[in-house]
Amino acid sequence: MNTGTVALLVAVVGVAGTLLAPVTTAWVSSRSRRQEFELQQRSELTKRHMDDEQANLERLRDTYVALNSGARRYRFRMMEDLYAIRSGTAPDPATEVARVEFQDTYAKAQMLVPDDVLRRCQAVRVALADARKLLIPLAGDAGDAGDAGDDQQNWQEAHTFLMEMWEAILAMQRAMRQDLGISTTES
Repeated sequence: MNTGTVALLVAVVGVAGTLLAPVTTAWVSSRSRRQEFELQQRSELTKRHMDDEQANLERLRDTYVALNSGARRYRFRMMEDLYAIRSGTAPDPATEVARVEFQDTYAKAQMLVPDDVLRRCQAVRVALADARKLLIPLAGDAGDAGDAGDDQQNWQEAHTFLMEMWEAILAMQRAMRQDLGISTTES
């Protein structure tokens, strides 16, 4: 190759490099910005996902607290009514309020709580309803001069039932704690 050809090739490469440098720089810059944007989008999506998980966990925890305290309150109110009936006074209207609040909380929980925990909550709900069924006739008999022996036996049956249903509430609490990851043992 002669000197003129080499000089021409060097000039062509130099001009091509000069012309292609801005295009290459723009392409690399665009690719870098696109990768940065995608990384930012993934980061925001991950953060949003983590925030959603945290909000769902808090909602679930709040539901569990409401179910637990509602069941305990309703059972306590029925125990109070049972002793009021024994002393000849009428049941407290607050018991009905506690029943309605628990039922409302349970209805909300049905759409949020996993099946294994919901089965335990259902057992508590049924036990509370059964206890109420035992108290209603006693409350109606509180002012009547019925058979004192039957009344005592029915009162004792209701009392025993309310005492024993505590196990259902404890089983519900354990299932809730396990679902939240607080307790790993299942009993």
